[in-house]
Amino acid sequence: MRRIFYLAGFFALLVLLSACSAPRSRMAMQEKTAIDTETGVIWMKNANLANKPLPWRADDNVYAFIQNLNKSTFGGYADWRVPTRDEMTSLLDYAKKTGKYKVEKVETWPYQALRDLGFEDVRDYGYWTSTRESSSQMYIADFASGKVTVKPDDKLYYLWPVRGGR
Repeated sequence: MRRIFYLAGFFALLVLLSACSAPRSRMAMQEKTAIDTETGVIWMKNANLANKPLPWRADDNVYAFIQNLNKSTFGGYADWRVPTRDEMTSLLDYAKKTGKYKVEKVETWPYQALRDLGFEDVRDYGYWTSTRESSSQMYIADFASGKVTVKPDDKLYYLWPVRGGR
């Protein structure tokens, strides 16, 4: 009888230790969003809700898309915005760490790692940030290379709206 209690206790200890050591995702996935528990930023689960790259300026632009999201209270919220350079950098760094990024292995690139976490339609191309470098240049996040670099603001890039943050 005593042996059964020891075995049960040992088994319970193993279960507890394995739960404590299991890697935790810093992304809390929900139906339409994912909460970054480290930064407080709420990302749309679909990284390409517009289904196309958008211009910064001109008709059918980034801000028109954000306004429409907020008018429709997408996901129950009306405070969507374009992510900052720092928010995109943080997401890319997390994706590279999670996916064990190696430039020569496509399956480890940030867009793939984020798809593996449960994000939808993450593209291996540039995404807008709200951070401007000059009157004609913005910081753009590249989900293939995992870098945020300065690019002209007259090109088309994808939009991945966010809300919240600390």
